[in-house]
Amino acid sequence: MKTTTNLNFAKPDLFSRNFCGILGLILLSCQAVRAQVFPNLGGQRAGISAMTFLKNDVSPRSVGMGGANMALKGDGYAMSTNPAGGVATEFPSVAFSTRVLPAGVFQSYLGAILPTKNNSAWMVSMNYFSSGTQKRRTEFQPFGDGTVYSSNAWKVGAGYSKALSKMFSFGLNVNFVREELAQYAVNAASVDMGFLYQTDWKNLSFAVGLQHFGVNSTLSGSDLPVNYNRANGVKTESYGAPTLFSMGVSMIPVKVEEHQLVTSLQLNHPNDNSENLRMGVEYSYDSLLFVRVGYKLNVIGENISMGAGVRARIGAVPLMFEFTTLPTRYLGWQYLVGIRVGFIKAGQ
Repeated sequence: MKTTTNLNFAKPDLFSRNFCGILGLILLSCQAVRAQVFPNLGGQRAGISAMTFLKNDVSPRSVGMGGANMALKGDGYAMSTNPAGGVATEFPSVAFSTRVLPAGVFQSYLGAILPTKNNSAWMVSMNYFSSGTQKRRTEFQPFGDGTVYSSNAWKVGAGYSKALSKMFSFGLNVNFVREELAQYAVNAASVDMGFLYQTDWKNLSFAVGLQHFGVNSTLSGSDLPVNYNRANGVKTESYGAPTLFSMGVSMIPVKVEEHQLVTSLQLNHPNDNSENLRMGVEYSYDSLLFVRVGYKLNVIGENISMGAGVRARIGAVPLMFEFTTLPTRYLGWQYLVGIRVGFIKAGQ
């Protein structure tokens, strides 16, 4: 059954024109806001963390909305955005996505959520990054010595999400992370935690979270270290993961018959760069077609992102197909494709 709210939106075309005009003014003023509100506070910390593949967003919906994901309703990618949202899934679900980067590099995510009867959910996921195989070159064999090496990184994790009340939920992930480059490797452990508070007024939601918080890691492998004419030798240094503290808010300002508009805003405080602001908008028609746009402030080389999604059903299995594109200044155009599958009983 469809419900309608008693709001004065008799002329949706007029609303659309006004909304687009307001959005245009916001985007035009972004550079001025960036200079005034976000000076280079923390920019001197750039490059101090390891395992930077963890910073890549693997949720097509999140990337399409500029990365403003903390306060959004949870879905199959909850472990990668805000684990507190995992409890929002009504049925067991699986989510898969692939992020395509230049030079044959790709990053894939696979996650599964199993809700329980006591308003909680168990979650597992794997995040895999690979550059493929490359020729091993030396100063005397610049075209290769006949062997190859690979660069891979992956994270596996298990999580738990619990609704403490109708409005408040929390989530926690425990992860094992490993990076490999030729004969070298580094291992580390990290945790993610998040909190989500949802109200009844226009689905206004507030969220706070901490991602990739863990111990420092040190590179290990053969050929390490060497003296290089130093009496005490050369010691390998240890580096931490790219820890991120985030605060977000989202709401549904417009919901008229089949039309719905979701807005989201998020402030990020990374440990290895300056603070940044993300904002996103998602329009949906009859919960079947979704169009998204996002914008980032104070993120060098990245600003606008766009995406779309289509909901379908094969028998009793609901599906969600998503596609997102992210133009960047230094790494060209990046693309994300994803699919979410829900497992429900026939007739539901």
